Amino acid sequence: MATLSLELFTRSFDDMERRQYEIYSAIAEYTARFRRNRLYPELQELIALYRSLEQILAEHEQLHSRETIRVLPPAASTHAEPEIPAQPLEQMFELIRWAIPVLAAAIEEGTALFDFVEDNITLTSVGLVPMYTSEGYVLVPEHRACTLHVLRYATSQLVEYGDSYRMLRTVEVLTLSHRGVWSAAETVKHWLIEEYPELPNPATFSCETDLDFPYTETILPVVKRKLMCMLSS
Repeated sequence: MATLSLELFTRSFDDMERRQYEIYSAIAEYTARFRRNRLYPELQELIALYRSLEQILAEHEQLHSRETIRVLPPAASTHAEPEIPAQPLEQMFELIRWAIPVLAAAIEEGTALFDFVEDNITLTSVGLVPMYTSEGYVLVPEHRACTLHVLRYATSQLVEYGDSYRMLRTVEVLTLSHRGVWSAAETVKHWLIEEYPELPNPATFSCETDLDFPYTETILPVVKRKLMCMLSS
């Protein structure tokens, strides 16, 4: 897969069209993966790159605006001035201006897929939700492999630059094969309580979906995002 990074924009180049083709081809590979129902890490990478380019462009245009205010317009001349070729730095910003809407269109496609997956996944509590929900379990089916993934989760607070974030980590503790019917979620929870007595009344959630999408690249990341929202509400 083609690498899409800031280097494609900041590395010097002589041929604008060639560099645009390289970037466009890389973005096209990302959208091709979206069309194969694969979300991560591509969607995160596109969003991060888009935000970086927007910030670079905004800072450049803010500085350029200040310089324009300080400089008087040139006096009118009857002699035609020779055309001055764009400097490498300005070529970079021209490339960024061209790429931003292309990236935005790709992100929109990925976001539409994310919303579709999220709308077709339901998380329900297995039994009553205890007061302590910072640790627990989530059961996630993978229809393609006829497997039920049993994950233990833990949340923690991260403080960075004065802002507080809640993080979610998961570890797979068990996989169950599909033999005609799924193991009942209540049965799985009972086994977990016996196997891991340090959580005598664990918060346990079951994911329900009919989607036969890739587990690692799509189902699991959306489930984790949905679980985090549920725990934070």
